[in-house]
Amino acid sequence: MKTGGGMTDGRPVPVKVDLSEPIRCNWKANKWDKKGKVIDGVFTQAQYEILVEPQDFEFETLTLYDTTLCKRLLGVFAVQSVEHFPAVGATKITV
Repeated sequence: MKTGGGMTDGRPVPVKVDLSEPIRCNWKANKWDKKGKVIDGVFTQAQYEILVEPQDFEFETLTLYDTTLCKRLLGVFAVQSVEHFPAVGATKITV
């Protein structure tokens, strides 16, 4: 979540970035492989679909955790798309 920013008395105020409260979700990996290559090695490519209860979603990035067995960090991802499905009561987020 981004808060602050703008101008106060003619001086710029920096934007403060904080984590929101955790949001419970269902997620699945659309893509997860170690086929990404750079000069000095490889990296993991990942794409996830996340389902949450209907809500207004204005975040630019997500920190995704797997809490099934332990609080394992899956990664920090940029939001690619947000789709609302009112008939089934869900919002789908693609990262």
